[in-house]
Amino acid sequence: MSKTYVLDASAIVDFLVNGPGAQRVERLVNDARPATPLLVSAVNWGEVFYISWQRHGEESARQTMADLLRLPIRIVSVDVPQVLRAGELKAVHKIPYADCLAAALATLNQATLVTSDRDFEKLGRHFPILWIARS
Repeated sequence: MSKTYVLDASAIVDFLVNGPGAQRVERLVNDARPATPLLVSAVNWGEVFYISWQRHGEESARQTMADLLRLPIRIVSVDVPQVLRAGELKAVHKIPYADCLAAALATLNQATLVTSDRDFEKLGRHFPILWIARS
């Protein structure tokens, strides 16, 4: 059985801009299969869209998101169990709520969170994290 991974916004952005962790994300994309796609919360997907829009404009952001949809990535709608778990993480660890949604998606799917966002260090070792780049 293949391992399940959840990408947070920082991992996707790093992949898009060929940042320090881009090669690790690219390997995950290449290894992903239809039966075990990479997961991303719809909220984190929106973060990537926002960041891309801010950096490159609306048209480029829309094209980037369309291009990303061709990859083995499954966008997961936010549901009640995810928001409740995210709320718990926010209350206890005081990290940004969008980050909590990525962490909640990972915990609920027994997945490894893929990130370069140092905010996740506050979570300790509650679930596996694949750090793609750390400065």
